[in-house]
Amino acid sequence: MGIVTLRALAIASLSMLAGACSQDGVALPSLSALSGTPGSTGDITTSSTPTKAGAAMTPEQVQAELKKATEYWGQQYANDRSNVQAALNYARNLKALGEKQQAFSVLQATYESGGANRAVASELGRLALEFDQISLATRLLEQADDPAQPDWRIVSARGTVLAKQGQYKEAIPFYERALKLAPDKPSILNNLALAYTMDGQADKAEPLLRKASAAPKADERVSNNLALVLSLQGKDGKDAKEWETETVAVAAPQPAAEKPLTTGANRVKATPAADKPVKSAWSADVFVQQ
Repeated sequence: MGIVTLRALAIASLSMLAGACSQDGVALPSLSALSGTPGSTGDITTSSTPTKAGAAMTPEQVQAELKKATEYWGQQYANDRSNVQAALNYARNLKALGEKQQAFSVLQATYESGGANRAVASELGRLALEFDQISLATRLLEQADDPAQPDWRIVSARGTVLAKQGQYKEAIPFYERALKLAPDKPSILNNLALAYTMDGQADKAEPLLRKASAAPKADERVSNNLALVLSLQGKDGKDAKEWETETVAVAAPQPAAEKPLTTGANRVKATPAADKPVKSAWSADVFVQQ
């Protein structure tokens, strides 16, 4: 196998972490966020929740509480479909349970009925991105991005929208901006490194991937990407792997069909046929969606 072929194979094997849609690591939900205490937004935290006795809850206990909270917010949403916060909390908890298609439907209905605030656009846009509905994700994330109150998850997701379309050079400024907002986030470090690599700047990618791979509970694909980048530079290292035959990209889940948003003043028509083909190397997702 020649050098050009090996290089192409290595680049094709790079895996993106769609953390712009998500949080790093295995997320355990905050009970205050799940139960709807005053000021709660339903967000998920990355640390376990203490019990009254001060001990950390087990994953099983957290899952049980998450299910209870999801039922609660589902009932609140069913009682009043115009309650945007209930819809957001319900959708976020559904995502944490892995029910992402149902969460998408809840957010889509809320958006179409007039609840088109930035929070709804952010959640729906990042789910659309995860489902590779690129045209829809582009419009929603542009709407959600608030320069006055930037959110690293939205900014990073906008970079991923571009990267999935092969526009790596254009994606880099978004990832760089996201990294300034959330320094040391492994997902951003990884994705920025891959954008650099695909833009022919593997030398800039290496330190970012080393930093990301050193993070606690770093995803294995970060180390794989580091090994590939080292190989592209002709380097050998203990962390380099047999990359010639290894492909680590994981396809993102696909919905049955992309549903257009067509109701009322918030009409946004999805046009999947117009979307550019998505490269499999940019379709991996390992995080609970943000």
